Amino acid sequence: MGRLSEGRPQALDSWRVTTDDADVAARVASFLGGEPQPNEGGGGGLAYEVLTSRESVRILLDGHAAVASRMVLRGSKGIIHECDGVEFLSPEERQGQPCGCPPLLEDRKLAARDGRGPMPSVDITFQIAAAPELGLFHFMTASWQMAAQLSDLTDALERVNGPAVCDLTTELVVYTTKAGRGVCYRKPVVTVLGSPGTVAPEPPLVPGPRSAPAPSAPRRKATSAPESTTPSTPESRHSVSVDAVLLRRAAQVLGTGDHQETVVAALSEVVAGRQQTTELTRLRVQVGRIAAIAEQALHGGDSSLT
Repeated sequence: MGRLSEGRPQALDSWRVTTDDADVAARVASFLGGEPQPNEGGGGGLAYEVLTSRESVRILLDGHAAVASRMVLRGSKGIIHECDGVEFLSPEERQGQPCGCPPLLEDRKLAARDGRGPMPSVDITFQIAAAPELGLFHFMTASWQMAAQLSDLTDALERVNGPAVCDLTTELVVYTTKAGRGVCYRKPVVTVLGSPGTVAPEPPLVPGPRSAPAPSAPRRKATSAPESTTPSTPESRHSVSVDAVLLRRAAQVLGTGDHQETVVAALSEVVAGRQQTTELTRLRVQVGRIAAIAEQALHGGDSSLT
């Protein structure tokens, strides 16, 4: 989700992939957009990077074992605390003993912020759904948002009971603080869609800041993103249900009380910034992508989105 640019951290609007294999880099670019280039943005010393055109990548997870999570506190000489939130994982003589971490996620965040407690360390091992022959990839993050969704993620993977098709998304979050300050950032989200064979292997291409060739693998035709902020008349009760879910999620982020207030708050925050046109376009595209995913799931008999 980021890289180093001239020695400074840089957040990205779309996924970045690093690899030591030139052929893999070229194949990733053909599926996800972008061009292979020398890796000058950090990433474990891997030789190549691809700055893709995708905010969302469709992936395959081999059950809940594909998601590894731990809590880690590092010092000047290495790891000084490693646990699973309940018991120590290391050193060997302390394995299984209570680690003393607070049970609530918010309390853990406060302890980590003050340097008294560990941070999440999440490692998701996956294949690209459109090209599983490329082998295994890793997404590693210390995101508290990802840590908060791990329980729901592993439950969803267990319900699939086997390999699962998922979307790995860098999701835009926009909100206004109590002090009236606009905040905009991206968080990683994994959405479980279903088992292979019931879900298209590739999500619709989301236009990013860079132009990119169209992926070579066939994909299901996506629903076009709306051109107006005025809600259109739903064609079925399914689309109404999906809209309601999206509005509830937005209300939770924005702290608003009703649907009208939620829409006004979200749009006012977007248009207030200098990048108003770009951000509004991205929001529209995201809505179109979500609608396409929902349509595929509903046609496949998956009622989880309703």
